[in-house]
Amino acid sequence: MASFLSWNCRGIGSKFEDIKALVNASHPVCVALQETFLKPNNYLKLRGFSCVRKDNDSGVSTSGGVCIFTSNLYPSTTINLHTSLQAVAVQVHFRTLVTICCIYLPPSDIISQDDLNILVDQLPAPFILLGDFNGHGTLWGSDSTNSRGRQIEQFISDNCLCLLNNDEKTYFHEPTRTFHSLDLAIFSPELLPMLNFAVGSDLCNSDHFPLIISPVDSSSVTSCPQTYLFQRADLAEFTRRAVITEAMISPDSITDAVQNVIDCIICAADATIPKRSPLPRKFRKPWWNEVCREAYKKQRKLWGIFRRYPTTENLIAFKRARATARRVRRRSQRESWIKYISSITSTISSAQLWKKVKAANGIYTEFAFPILKTGTISHSSPSDIANVIGQAFADVSSRDSYCPVFLAKKKQAERLNLQFRTRRHFPYSRDFQMFELKRALSLTRSTCPGPDGITYNMLRHLDESSLLHLLRLFNRMWSEQLFPIQ
Repeated sequence: MASFLSWNCRGIGSKFEDIKALVNASHPVCVALQETFLKPNNYLKLRGFSCVRKDNDSGVSTSGGVCIFTSNLYPSTTINLHTSLQAVAVQVHFRTLVTICCIYLPPSDIISQDDLNILVDQLPAPFILLGDFNGHGTLWGSDSTNSRGRQIEQFISDNCLCLLNNDEKTYFHEPTRTFHSLDLAIFSPELLPMLNFAVGSDLCNSDHFPLIISPVDSSSVTSCPQTYLFQRADLAEFTRRAVITEAMISPDSITDAVQNVIDCIICAADATIPKRSPLPRKFRKPWWNEVCREAYKKQRKLWGIFRRYPTTENLIAFKRARATARRVRRRSQRESWIKYISSITSTISSAQLWKKVKAANGIYTEFAFPILKTGTISHSSPSDIANVIGQAFADVSSRDSYCPVFLAKKKQAERLNLQFRTRRHFPYSRDFQMFELKRALSLTRSTCPGPDGITYNMLRHLDESSLLHLLRLFNRMWSEQLFPIQ
């Protein structure tokens, strides 16, 4: 389910596995993190997400800092904020264009009311303001209201904003073993009927619970295209089922003949080749095993007992279980890493070697959908962006781009009828041969398929008879000068 996450992680370096677990569980559009404890020279990258961050490097010790990870499945762009506050913002297309701002207000800092109002003025509406405000207020479930809480209440009132929080607690204060509400979700009024608010049940090794802002319905969830997993395919069975016959390619209509071949190959592929899940890709955990699962299960169980009965004994038992789970996880990660490195030997191919080296270094290509701006208009939905780019290409290749001399020659040449029939035999007019088809298939790479969903790998695993009939279909198109509609 697509959602917006907000979490005070208390140091992103040691919580990266917890962040991946949150992403795997909710497939968020954005992840807003506070107190990242990063320095400007620290490297930060999460696969499948774009990152915008602001580090607090004002003091000697690194503290504070905010960051937003935005899923590459949604068009987005960064908003440059002119503020002294620890805040970053992005615009992302989720049903419509929404601004997400992540903010952290340190408890010891004096925050000016003007700074908060100036920040809101820079956020294009509608917007969601997520973060740790470090203020107590009865409006969001605290037992009392302090000066920071009154300031936040005044800020919400002055700007006619809405507060999504309910009375759920978002922070655990370990010395006193008490729960408080410090993390807030403030947003524009027009978003009120569209969003739900929830607080996670697990601290995820921090002292703050993650906030989960989800849509009222899940109709806007973005899914990935379902691609075939050839690593788990039964290719022998596919070859047996994907039999192209003479009857399939003999109909008078080329379009019908092509559709018969497509139906045959796709039917065989669906029966023998598994498909990838349409849900966004999850982060793999090759180190996760039964020991890690049992340790984490025990940690969750003891945390549940402590939440119901917050005694000193239950707190000690939970902390002991959490330390054990962390130790088990790190040992498993270390052993998995040693096993992975040991697989790089002199017997593997160079392609496998570089694949493993790149994976070990976290080197991979990313592609994010940006929000496209033409003049004063912003295009955020993928279909609108595609249409704008397509129109740009159409304008470049239209008649208006050519000089009058070329247009006159073009018009004259188009009046001539092309003659494909000739009594002379040229090499380029002969039928295609089987060795040409096999050579073409051997030179292809595993690229994305066209609208029919047929990949080169499927064609390479057709038997000799099916390839022969496929070649005859190609020659029919070549000789009859007809092509299928698609």
